[in-house]
Amino acid sequence: MDDALPRHPDTTATLLLCGRFGDSREGLKPLSPSEFRDFARWLEARRIALGDLLHKDAKSTFRNYAKTAPLCERLGALLRRTDDLARARERWAGLGIWVVGQFDPGYPSRLRRRLGFAALPLLFGAGPRELLDGGGICVVGSRDSSPRGLEFARLLGARCGREGMTVISSDMRGADREVVGAALANNGKVVCVLSDSLEKALAAKRYREALAAGMMAFATPFSPEVRFKVANAIRANKYQYALSDVAVIVETRQTGGIWLGADENRNEGWVPALVRTDDVMPSGNLALLHLGLAPITRQDVEDCAGMRDFFVARALAGGRDAADPRSAPAARPAGPRPSRPTATAPFDLYAAFVAELRRFAAAGPRPEAEIAAHFGIEIEQTRRWIARAVAEGAVRAAAGGVRAG
Repeated sequence: MDDALPRHPDTTATLLLCGRFGDSREGLKPLSPSEFRDFARWLEARRIALGDLLHKDAKSTFRNYAKTAPLCERLGALLRRTDDLARARERWAGLGIWVVGQFDPGYPSRLRRRLGFAALPLLFGAGPRELLDGGGICVVGSRDSSPRGLEFARLLGARCGREGMTVISSDMRGADREVVGAALANNGKVVCVLSDSLEKALAAKRYREALAAGMMAFATPFSPEVRFKVANAIRANKYQYALSDVAVIVETRQTGGIWLGADENRNEGWVPALVRTDDVMPSGNLALLHLGLAPITRQDVEDCAGMRDFFVARALAGGRDAADPRSAPAARPAGPRPSRPTATAPFDLYAAFVAELRRFAAAGPRPEAEIAAHFGIEIEQTRRWIARAVAEGAVRAAAGGVRAG
C-alpha cells in the first residue's frame, strides 16, 4: 500500500482539492486545472504551502482567497474528503496504482522541467516509476494508420526493443499499440501514457506479464477511473513528448490529436522529431516535412547500424535531409544488408547532451551555469562537454555563453 501513498503533504492536499474519487459526494466538483493553478499561485505568493491546509484551520485562508461564499464552502468541503481519499488510496494500492504530485521527489524531472505549470498537478501510474525518467523514443500515429504505417511501427518497435531503447507511446489502437506490442515482444521496455482509464488498462490481459516483469509502466495525469475523452487524449500528447529523447510520428492527418501534439512539440522544442516518409503517405506527414521535421523511412529502420546513432545524427542534422520532402525514399543499395545488432549498446550521453543543447541554445546564448542547471549535471562536466561540442562545431561560442551553430 505504501507505493500508492503520496509522499508529500502538498500532494495529499492536491488530491483532496483536485482528485476525482468514485465515492465522492454528489455535486461536489473538484478544482479544475486552471482553478488549482490560480489557488496554488495565490498561496505561494503568501508563503503558504498546500500541505499547511491539512494541519490548521484553513477557513480564514479560504475566506481571504475566495471572492464568493460558495467557493469558500467548496474549498472547505473538498479538503474534508479524507474518508473518500482513504478508500480511494486503498483501492489504488490493491491494483498496484501509485500517485505522485509535482512536489514529490519521485515526480519525473523531465515533466517538471519541460512542462512546468502546463502539466496537471498529479500523475498516476503503475509499474516501475524509474522508467519515466529514463528517456526513450516517443512513437505516435493515427488510430486508423495504413497497413504501411502499422508495419513501420512494428519494425521500429522491434528494433527499439532489441537495442534497449524504451518506447514511449499510448494504448490507442493503430500505430501506438503496434509499436508497444513489438517492443515488448522483443524484450524491450515501454512507458504507456494513458488518456483512458488506468483501472481499465490494468484489468486488460495484454500487458499483465510485462507489468509483472517490470518491463512496462503506465502513466496518466488523470484520475484512475476517468474514462476516455478526446480533450484528455490531446492533453496527454505533451506527456509522451516530454518524457522522451526523440519522437517519431508514424502517420497523421493535418487535424486531430496527433497533428496537434506534433505541432506543439515543434513549437515548444521539447525533443527532436522525425516523421515517417514514403512514396505514399498522408498529407499530414508531408506537411510536417515541409515544416522542417526530419524524415525517417522503413529502409532507415531496417538498414541503419544502430537506432541510437541514427537518431542522434538526424537530430544534429536538424532535418537537412528533408530538403525535398516530395521525393521518394532512395532505393536500397545493392548487396547484403548491414548486420543487425544483437546486444544492447550503451547510451551515448554526450550525443544526447549535444542534441538537447542545440535545441536549448537555439533561441540565444546560454551560459554554463544555466546549461548545467538545465541538465542537472556538475559544472565541470558541463564545461568539458561544451568545449568538445564547440570543437566539433555542434555549437559555437558567443557573448554570454554558447548557442546553436
